[in-house]
Order: sequence, then C-alpha cells, then structure tokens
Amino acid sequence: MDENLYKLNLDYLIVAQSLIFSGSEQKAMFCLGLTTEAVSLLRKMPLAQLKSLARSDCLTFVPRFNPHKWSKFLTVEKDEDPNALDARTIDLLMLLSAHPPES
Repeated sequence: MDENLYKLNLDYLIVAQSLIFSGSEQKAMFCLGLTTEAVSLLRKMPLAQLKSLARSDCLTFVPRFNPHKWSKFLTVEKDEDPNALDARTIDLLMLLSAHPPES
C-alpha cells in the first residue's frame, strides 16, 4: 500500500468527520462532495475504522477537478518567482472550494 495514498485518504476522512462532528454537515457535503449516507456513516465510525478504510488501495473520495479553473494554475511562466506557486495554490484552492462540482 502506498503511504501517501493512505495519508491522503485518512486526512480527507478526518476532515470530513471533523466537519460532521462540529455540526457542519452541509459544509462537509458541499466542500467535500459527501452524500447524506456518507455523513451518516462517518458520524458513527471510530478512528480505527477510518484508518482501515484509508488503507484501501484507491482514493476514498472523488477529486473534483475543473480544467477551466486549473488552466491558470497549470500555466508556468519561465521567469516566475518560485514563491508565487504557493500563492497560486492557495488561490486555486479558494476558487475550487467556492464552486460546486461541474458535470
């Protein structure tokens, strides 16, 4: 099993469960793409079960990439400051989290 995949899955599941426990089910559904069924299941899962689920050999979630929103991020200028990548990453994440997934 890929350790990076495990960490990515576990982080996602912990964030989802944290939002649910804080009473932000709607935010978890909107920002993370959870269904009402997933919210119900995650509410009941202990950490050991989350870790077991995270160990699967595939993502436990579906990335919601939109190529139109990624175009600015993927365009790299030759003379660009390396620190600009961090700022662009934050901008992209803010942009992606502000819009629902597109079909």
